[in-house]
Amino acid sequence: MLASITGNTKILGVIADPVSQARTPVMANTLLDERGLLGAFAMLPMQVSAEGFPAFIAGLRAMKNFGGAVVSMPHKIFTASLVDELTPEARLVGAVNVVRRNRDGRLIGTMLDGEGFIAGLAGAGYSVKGARVLLVGAGGAASAIAFALAKNGCASLSIQNRAPERARGLLERVTHVYPQVEGTTEIHATSHYDIAINGTSLGMKPNDDLPISKSLIARCDLIAECVIAPEMTPLLQEASDQGKVVHTGVPMLAAQMNLMLAFMGAE
Repeated sequence: MLASITGNTKILGVIADPVSQARTPVMANTLLDERGLLGAFAMLPMQVSAEGFPAFIAGLRAMKNFGGAVVSMPHKIFTASLVDELTPEARLVGAVNVVRRNRDGRLIGTMLDGEGFIAGLAGAGYSVKGARVLLVGAGGAASAIAFALAKNGCASLSIQNRAPERARGLLERVTHVYPQVEGTTEIHATSHYDIAINGTSLGMKPNDDLPISKSLIARCDLIAECVIAPEMTPLLQEASDQGKVVHTGVPMLAAQMNLMLAFMGAE
């Protein structure tokens, strides 16, 4: 592998803070290697703080051998305001999880989290069509998932967030585009959900609170994660202990990998 990295290698990245837990570089470089493209392209982890993020993005425009990057927490929403152009999907969601650098230095952003999540569920045999769904979170990934759930036919969508006004704002945007979806930010003691999704970063750290309470987990059939590492988060462990069906965050990333690499020109 090292011998294949040359002065002609196009650099790809995964940008996050923290980034040590990211599986994307291994998955991407493995795919590139399988396709005989490792060396022409190589993906590296890039840990960038929120404070330094605007300057970092500006610098990527000047980096002629930069091909693109996967953008992860906590930068997805901010990135949408920093790139030069958004795809329709990213504009609708208001967040970006993949950036491509064109030859003229312009940065183009798209959002693949939503369809990636739906595809990951489908690959495991689960459908959101007609489902009553609880979504926790209103950030970049959660926003993308909310739109994808509505697009793919969920019957109802309940959004819960630590900042209630953000949950209401996201729900208003989703139901404006998909008025057939029954939406609410109210969680009642008798509410039952076919699918509950953690769209927050809670679970990445050992001492994080559960994003969904134990009593609410008991009223859900399938518990799904967006957190990728650890794969078995405390939320999924609690749900499993309660006898619930669980779905990890890894299939969401795996379903996106081909789309991400293609968007960044690595094909």
